[in-house]
Amino acid sequence: MRTGIFDYARSFGFPPRVAVTVISLSLVGTVFEGIGLSMLLPVFQFIQAGGDLAKLTADQGIWPYIVAAYDRLGLQVDLAVLLATSFACILIRQVFVYARLLYLAHAKQNFGFRVRNLGFNLYLSASASYQEHTARGEIVNDLTTELQSAIGCLFGTLMLASYGVLGLVYIAIMFSLSTQMTVATLAVGAVVALSISRLFRSSEQLSHRVVQANRGMSSFLLERLGAARLVRLSGTEAAEATAMRRLTARQRDTLIGIARLLARLEVIVEPLVVGLGFAFLYFGIAVFGLGLGEIGLFLLIVLRLLPILKEALRQRQSVLATVGSLEGVHLRLEALRMAQDVESGTRPFHTLEREIQIEDLRFSYGEDTATVPALAGIRATIPAHRMTAIAGPSGAGKSTLVDMLPRLRDPDSGAILFDGVPIGEFRLAELRAGIAYVPQSPQIFNVSPAEHIRYGKADAGMAEIRTAARLAGADVFIEALPDGYDTLLGEGGQRLSGGQRQRLDLARALVRRAPILIMDEPTSNLDADSEMAFREALERVRGETDITVLVIGHRLSTIAHADNILVLRDGAVVEQGSHEELVALSGWYAQAWRKQGGEPSLVAVSGRRGA
Repeated sequence: MRTGIFDYARSFGFPPRVAVTVISLSLVGTVFEGIGLSMLLPVFQFIQAGGDLAKLTADQGIWPYIVAAYDRLGLQVDLAVLLATSFACILIRQVFVYARLLYLAHAKQNFGFRVRNLGFNLYLSASASYQEHTARGEIVNDLTTELQSAIGCLFGTLMLASYGVLGLVYIAIMFSLSTQMTVATLAVGAVVALSISRLFRSSEQLSHRVVQANRGMSSFLLERLGAARLVRLSGTEAAEATAMRRLTARQRDTLIGIARLLARLEVIVEPLVVGLGFAFLYFGIAVFGLGLGEIGLFLLIVLRLLPILKEALRQRQSVLATVGSLEGVHLRLEALRMAQDVESGTRPFHTLEREIQIEDLRFSYGEDTATVPALAGIRATIPAHRMTAIAGPSGAGKSTLVDMLPRLRDPDSGAILFDGVPIGEFRLAELRAGIAYVPQSPQIFNVSPAEHIRYGKADAGMAEIRTAARLAGADVFIEALPDGYDTLLGEGGQRLSGGQRQRLDLARALVRRAPILIMDEPTSNLDADSEMAFREALERVRGETDITVLVIGHRLSTIAHADNILVLRDGAVVEQGSHEELVALSGWYAQAWRKQGGEPSLVAVSGRRGA
């Protein structure tokens, strides 16, 4: 057993009282079992003496105490009373076994509940860089499959400690019967332990291979299940099936290897213990001259130890086979703790009154100084209560820039100020609560429209939900659904068109009433009618609220009506102004505008909501 297991337990916040309680319950139960089994020796002696208490009291050292104890209880010493005493002690032991098993079940589930939720919460608050570079399948595997194995490893170690307590009680009884026989037993036990130690080392090596196989399987399944349509349209079903067979074969072979080791353990241990019992019978009588009572009790203890020894060895094998999972979960939680966003602010953030200032903002992905910077000294001013658009070619740094506003990333240098206050001075939770976000591809769960909109504000009432839906141009199609705002949308919002999903997600952002709204290429996947409907929604937001709107747009017709447009290229602002001003400059924006279709009307037609 690795000494690091208890270090891992401390890192998980494993309550020491759990270990103390489990071992204490085991100890008390074992003491009663020891008393119950020890009472069998007086039973054998009583039978051999024909119930002659005078002879037993004179010949056997423990009998005067037994007779005195029963006299104080007002009981006559006979065979029935002796057997009842032994049975009562064993029965009391079972009560403590039940209490221990019930307590263990609660402790296991509570521990799994706490660690699973801890890992989930840490992942949600981890840095964007960590989330981007960590496969979701690995996280899912570590918080499900590996966590269950880790729980088995941790609590299996506690059970080993309990078996150790039980073994000590039995050894004490055996020493009271025959020191020589007990020493011989322990010597044989040591030889057996050495002979199977190689199996334990093999189990520990296999445990790490199991973790890697499980992680590979989980990552593969999550990715392929999410891209089933692409696989079918690409005609790569056979290739994916082959990859799946390879991963499952690796997982299967590793688990069979562990099962093979457990089977060897079962085969080896039982014949050894039975043979040991026969040897005790022979040497106890022929060499050590023990009486029938001592031999009988000694054999009873050995036979009682057989299933316990087998279970202890199996438990040790299981612990070593799952220690890799325990280490894996520990390392995952440590990595998540190291990746947490840094909370540096103390100021509250409720509103934006004047402007957002961006001062010489620089940022590079990775630590390599030779890496081309994503942001190379950006300077800009974004006025409050206006719509500002950010345009530019792919890789210009648009998404990186808006990620800086809610501090999903922190710049290498430079600053962002809200009304003259560096954003690092605001409390992180309040800063992010003040920024609503609409992604390019909405994440819609299998919930109703009302539930999805309420995801932006958990306590939103129906009046707020309907207002947000109207602003987003989603009210008409929602009310046309079979159950209106209570209609289940299907996984990924499959009951809705792309444009409807986008406007529903805009309603989710608007119900929050955040002072800042960021939209990342919201119309890039929409057809012309859906884009027009979305532009109408933006016009309503501009006309009926004082929200500061930032829109990233590749489709320039969506952002052409913005109050101000920033054009980024190679991580720097190369153009800035209104649509008309940028077209007149004949720079990147003007060229992109002409490529995308010239001069369609920039004025949204009010009232169009059905696309």
